Amino acid sequence: MTRRRTGDRGSFALELAVVAPALLLVIAFIVSVGRVTEARAQVQGAARDVVRASTINHAGNSEAAARDAFERATAGMDCDGLQLTPLQAIPGQPVTATVTCHVRTMWGQQTIVRTAQSVADVYRGVD
Repeated sequence: MTRRRTGDRGSFALELAVVAPALLLVIAFIVSVGRVTEARAQVQGAARDVVRASTINHAGNSEAAARDAFERATAGMDCDGLQLTPLQAIPGQPVTATVTCHVRTMWGQQTIVRTAQSVADVYRGVD
């Protein structure tokens, strides 16, 4: 018969109790980094969509088109108002859109600000 060593009993439970909190912390960090990365991409996309809608709008109201694009692009996100300069696009001139949103992580709230710029279409309103 083999004799059982009794000195190792319970060592796995002890190791698991020591390692589990650190492992959970690493997993939470990875999830938080993923949330922030995804939010940054969404905010950048929203800024791009807003400035594009403003510069190619042929209906004559580029501000309304930009605000509509902002509402669609940021649906379900915690965002502040849109900053659009100038409010009405001038053909051949640049339009700048700044979008500010917030994302929550386990370590608090992070503010994400992204800006996009495009030149207004010189053929706006020309049929």
